[in-house]
Amino acid sequence: MRRALIYAVLSFTSSSILAGIRTPLTSWELGGFIGSSYYIGELNRVHFMPLHPSFGPRFRFNYDDRLSLKFGATYGKFGGNDALSSNSFNRDRNYNFTSQIYEGAILGEFNFLPFSTVDKKSALSTPFLFLGLAYANHNPKTILNGSSVNAQDLYIEDVKYAKNILSIPFGIGFKTSMNRVSFEFSWGIRKTYTDYLDDVSTNYGPNTRSSNLNNSNNYTQYDDLNNVKRGDQYTKDWYVFSGLSILWSLTKEELCRKF
Repeated sequence: MRRALIYAVLSFTSSSILAGIRTPLTSWELGGFIGSSYYIGELNRVHFMPLHPSFGPRFRFNYDDRLSLKFGATYGKFGGNDALSSNSFNRDRNYNFTSQIYEGAILGEFNFLPFSTVDKKSALSTPFLFLGLAYANHNPKTILNGSSVNAQDLYIEDVKYAKNILSIPFGIGFKTSMNRVSFEFSWGIRKTYTDYLDDVSTNYGPNTRSSNLNNSNNYTQYDDLNNVKRGDQYTKDWYVFSGLSILWSLTKEELCRKF
């Protein structure tokens, strides 16, 4: 199923260039993105909070006024804190983390209206959808005894997980243009195949002693936390980038559409 999904994504993202024929509306754009990032997982179930800054360069190949292929590299950050939760299970766990994430992505875009910075007759703005494939690196850190440490090094669940991951980005956006400059607002969520963006997934491991954790006072009924529930292994983690992209057209001429 996973291979089939990745194949479908690659087919979609490459559809704008498979024809191999340059159209009159083919153009290239270069610019950047600035916005926010957050994650959805065991420590956060609510969208749009807490927000952290994200940014990165963008390059877009417009095959025509409907289909585009965008390449992007994005830096972001996300995290969570059980101490801020209203859920008693989270408060007892009393875990916190932050993670920087570095992502490279290729996205296929579809414009609902004909949109082009090189065509005077195209729409001035349009909503759009996108779908793609991304490769990212993450490294959750937590505070233990007042110091920031790599969460994986604590082996809280006695699991060594991959910090380099594949994800499926998809989302919505809105584009508008002014001369050769396009402005784009977008919200894109990433479906991952890991439950360890936050270092929380299953149960406490056999080497975890309550005295070594920030939550030791909340588990006084256990001398050994082995197999005590810590996370939800049946749901994967997600992360989100949303914000503004500004791109400048590298194609100078403005063309009239051919009917």
